[in-house]
Amino acid sequence: MQVLLVPAERRVERPAYAWLAFVLAVFTGVLALPVGLMFLADPSCASIGLPPGWIEDTPFGSYAIPGIYLFAVNGLGMLILAGLILVRHWAAPWLTAILGLGLMIWILVQLAVMPETMILQWIFLATGIALGFLALFWLRRTGQLRLW
Repeated sequence: MQVLLVPAERRVERPAYAWLAFVLAVFTGVLALPVGLMFLADPSCASIGLPPGWIEDTPFGSYAIPGIYLFAVNGLGMLILAGLILVRHWAAPWLTAILGLGLMIWILVQLAVMPETMILQWIFLATGIALGFLALFWLRRTGQLRLW
């Protein structure tokens, strides 16, 4: 396995499927920002109708920590990723992989600790998986990752 973090050419090739990563990043970021802000404004989330028992029995205790993660990583991080994809920055494929994996872990933790699931959890799990595979193909195409 060979890993090349910073390629000689600072701008990487942007294959057509990178536009799908762009759309998924914008979709995730735009939806995560307001929800993260709502979680931070009211960590009990009573104002948006989430039952307090859902979070009280988890290691978090309130929606404050999930709100910070949702706003900073799934919101701002994804929008920064979209900008890096647009300018063909060398880190865009790597950040796609990191944020895709982070989104998968975020949703899997929700599925493990929350008593009920929602359709959005499954949509965002699929989004994380898609970002992960897109990143893998993109990193291989640019020569930044050689697994086989």
